[in-house]
Amino acid sequence: MKKKMMVIILVILLVILAFPLGFFVNYEIKTHRSNANLGKVKTLYTTDETASKIANIPYEKYVKECSFTEKAVTPAVDKEAKGEDNSRLINEAIDQLFQNGGGTVVIPAGEYKVSTIELKSDVTLFVSKGAKLVSLACDENEISANPLDEAVVTANDAKNICVTGGGIICGSGESYTKDAETEEPLYALEEFNLYTRVIEARKRIRFAKDTERNHIIKLNNCTDVHINNIILNESATWTLVINNCDQVDIGNVVIDNNMHVANTDGIDILGGNDISIHHCFIATGDDAIVLKPIDMGIHGVTVSDCTVSSLANCFKIGTETAKSVDNVQVDNCYFFMPDGMTYGYSGIAIESADGSFIENVKISDIEMDGISSPLLIWLGNRLRYVEKNVGGISDISIKNVKAKNAEMPSAITGCEADGKTYYVQNVTLENFSVAYRDTKEHLSVKKSVSEKSMSDYPEITRVSHHYFIDHKYSGYWDLPCYGIFVRHAKNVDYKGYTCTPRSCSELAFDYVEDLNTDK
Repeated sequence: MKKKMMVIILVILLVILAFPLGFFVNYEIKTHRSNANLGKVKTLYTTDETASKIANIPYEKYVKECSFTEKAVTPAVDKEAKGEDNSRLINEAIDQLFQNGGGTVVIPAGEYKVSTIELKSDVTLFVSKGAKLVSLACDENEISANPLDEAVVTANDAKNICVTGGGIICGSGESYTKDAETEEPLYALEEFNLYTRVIEARKRIRFAKDTERNHIIKLNNCTDVHINNIILNESATWTLVINNCDQVDIGNVVIDNNMHVANTDGIDILGGNDISIHHCFIATGDDAIVLKPIDMGIHGVTVSDCTVSSLANCFKIGTETAKSVDNVQVDNCYFFMPDGMTYGYSGIAIESADGSFIENVKISDIEMDGISSPLLIWLGNRLRYVEKNVGGISDISIKNVKAKNAEMPSAITGCEADGKTYYVQNVTLENFSVAYRDTKEHLSVKKSVSEKSMSDYPEITRVSHHYFIDHKYSGYWDLPCYGIFVRHAKNVDYKGYTCTPRSCSELAFDYVEDLNTDK
């Protein structure tokens, strides 16, 4: 009896050990597949030698030298002064104007170290062309008696505020990160393989140190906000954060981040009404323009005439989605990856993962080059916040989209939760054309996609994915189609979606499961 028991225990132990060993062997095999690069591909925008920054941003097209007419104060900032001292002088000037009905604080040409600057009602921060405000670096911030508080520039419960001038505000972001596992640029794989692409991209991310990181601009509960003619660069985390603000105008802004620094979203809308984002150039490591209704709803957002490069998603609703989103319009934008780099997830991502109801979204006239997957619409059941009910996605119109050099299909998917099916509803794709980058491919296709993956983190690379210990030991499977994957959807019309696959592809154009077209 004891011998039999020992055999059973031994078998169980072997099974337990075999599971991670299988993943490890799988990882070693996959990472030795061809990941030779094709060299740089000619694109409209190019990178520097590190492939972490866009080298030819046309700043002059977006940021103009401008003037001020209101009563102005120029604080005695000093190029040699400590950041805390310069911030104190700037904040004193802001307080002086605030007490006297408002005005403009002018930062003259020169480079100045700063801690946090807090804007107040009826005050403009005018960073002159040739001026640069530089955030405390990580080591400076950790020992500072007055460290950064949320952001380089903040405002709380303020009205009629403005950041402008044509100058630069820098977040010193790289100082808040660890070194990447490898610095070698990652261009298009000679043989596309989803697993290799994910792991190789992750090796180049500069993950955060175990320390507080701060935004470049964060505005909380403000009204009548204007951010224009300004350059924001080297953020340590989300760059420009609009938290529950109304009547916000963001235009003629350049966000120029190190694209390998983790979590560097471009513009984050965390709640608010009547928000306009127009004529901006954004190059960043995480989601570029993103709506995240965590504590407050988002109603009435327009995005137009923006040029965007992201190592994640170019325009995104989600992933953090507890409250409602409606009346969103995106048009006349260009989404790209430079030099044929192979990174990122989707050009357009509309996700409700935590109970949000997203409706009335209209997107049109979008051009994409080198974006991994043109479109992801995902209704999921992650349910991270207090509300534990699955939300909804409905009334989505996307038309006049042209995407070239894609790598993966698009997906529209609902989910199952607690025995009930939740459907993405009323989606129309019109004049939406996609062409793949024509490489070899080595796919791992699963004919049946797991429902479990619908409760995970919504990325196109994880629609068919099982996480185990670390990404490099995890499973990544390709969707069983090259064009569009549709699952748990009602009244989804994708007749206007066309796709040219890799010439070697043997997959079907679409995969459809549980599509209800009854009105």
